[in-house]
Amino acid sequence: MNDSEYDVATNAFSNNNNKNINATNNAYSTNNYAVPTSFDRSNDPYNSLGLPHNDINDQSTLPEKVIEVSPNERYIRLNTLLGKGAYKVVYKAIDREEGYEVAWNVIQAMRTPTNKDLDHEIQILKSVRHPNIIALHDAWHTDNEFVFVTELMTSGTLREYIRKLSPLPNLKIVKRWSRQILKGLVYLHDHHPPIIHRDIKCDNIFINGAHGEVKIGDMGTAEMKMGKKYTLIGTPEFMAPEMYEEQGYSEKVDIYAFGMCLLEMATGEYPYGECTNAAQIYKKVSAGIKPGCLAKVSNAEVLGVVENCIGPEDERMIAQDILEHSLLAVEPDVVLLATDLNHVNLTLQVVFKGMDKLSVKFDFNVETDTAEQVVREMIEEQVLPERYQQHITKEINRILRDMDKADESQQAQRRNGGHPKRPSIWRRDTDVRSELEKTRQELQQLTDRAMDMEVKCEDSETRARMAESKYRDALRNLRDRQQQQLDDTHVATTTTTASSTMSSGGGTGMESSLSHDSSRATPEPNGYVSGNTTDGSDKTKDQQQDAGVPSDALVSHIVDGNGKER
Repeated sequence: MNDSEYDVATNAFSNNNNKNINATNNAYSTNNYAVPTSFDRSNDPYNSLGLPHNDINDQSTLPEKVIEVSPNERYIRLNTLLGKGAYKVVYKAIDREEGYEVAWNVIQAMRTPTNKDLDHEIQILKSVRHPNIIALHDAWHTDNEFVFVTELMTSGTLREYIRKLSPLPNLKIVKRWSRQILKGLVYLHDHHPPIIHRDIKCDNIFINGAHGEVKIGDMGTAEMKMGKKYTLIGTPEFMAPEMYEEQGYSEKVDIYAFGMCLLEMATGEYPYGECTNAAQIYKKVSAGIKPGCLAKVSNAEVLGVVENCIGPEDERMIAQDILEHSLLAVEPDVVLLATDLNHVNLTLQVVFKGMDKLSVKFDFNVETDTAEQVVREMIEEQVLPERYQQHITKEINRILRDMDKADESQQAQRRNGGHPKRPSIWRRDTDVRSELEKTRQELQQLTDRAMDMEVKCEDSETRARMAESKYRDALRNLRDRQQQQLDDTHVATTTTTASSTMSSGGGTGMESSLSHDSSRATPEPNGYVSGNTTDGSDKTKDQQQDAGVPSDALVSHIVDGNGKER
């Protein structure tokens, strides 16, 4: 869509030729993290939506009722308000085709006559499907609104969840959330063309509390990257400095916003919470002043990632690089698969989890090899990623220590006449084998799903072939009918031409006969009179017939083609 097509009417800024950003209201309080259940409509910027106040159910005892229907009549909006932001209102809705609840999102935006690319972008956003992105089911626009229907997450936003985990979520939880957010961003940014979300924040990230599943929402603000973007949209605390400038911005603005999300997850505080309005935030961001809560980050790796994300645009990592950072990279397991009786020749395996999906099996001789040497050789041969060098070396040495302890324990038990216990390393190997079996089962499930999809595709192909056959038969019948009509028309034309030719020849003889004595009335043997009447008046053909004058058809039989009587 063009940058000038939509102007968010209730945004907290007014952009005066990209020179001054003036705050018009303070919609960014950090005191209330909960979804509002009631609000004062006297200053409500959404009164212009044209809905009666008594038609909005603030999660109260009012009964739900249908207020609006989507253009395709699939979705119906109810009067239940789910949430309200600086420029968006969310209502509960029903998917009448599937029978489940969805979210009906309304953004006030002015539509311009030159709006050629919007429908194309809506179709692209509807095709976005990723486990960590809320699905966009449908979207449309009117003269003053942009409406999009999305998947409904009932466990609330990530910001609300952070408040519940008082005092703070532990580092393990923060890492799990961050990985899921970044996987969603990798998917968006790897799209062709890249999709820029433009409003990543904890309020727009939703969570399924039962499984810890995190999804990026509010895709209605997303836009295709066709070169640099200039539209001013987003939340001030999470907006990168380049979004205020005239040089434009790229998908790196989402990385900046993720850094602010990670900062909020690590500290529990809203970025720039020390500011009281949007103008103060803009001044600090433009001056390169970092949020005050950055000083409260205790983990050095978390601090390093946040500082990189909110740093200069050209220095920020991309989403995939952040996923591979030591903070978020899923460390591999090293397991002992087999050993000889003397525990000298070992078979080890490095099992990667997460995005790498890599497994490396290698031999290790306890008497001639060292962990440091073997790992360094595998890195030089590009068998292992270098970032795991320290961890894998540490794990191999741990296995060797466990084996030494197990050997000593077995020798002591033999001296005492007891039965040796199973080495502890085998318990770890068993745990990993269980995980590998779980992974195998998951792969089998994926294979089964793929086979089901293949069967469905074959069914669709069969139906398509049947439809094509019916179409060809119908086309053949149509052509036959057209040919029959052409043949009938040709026969009718030939018959008409022959009749016309005969009529033309008889008429010439009659005219010659009548014009021969047209100046007087001549009695004929049959008593009929041709020519003028005795009183000098001319009679029409009908009058002549009434008077006993023979018709043209009779004359044509009496007079031949040369005007002679027969």
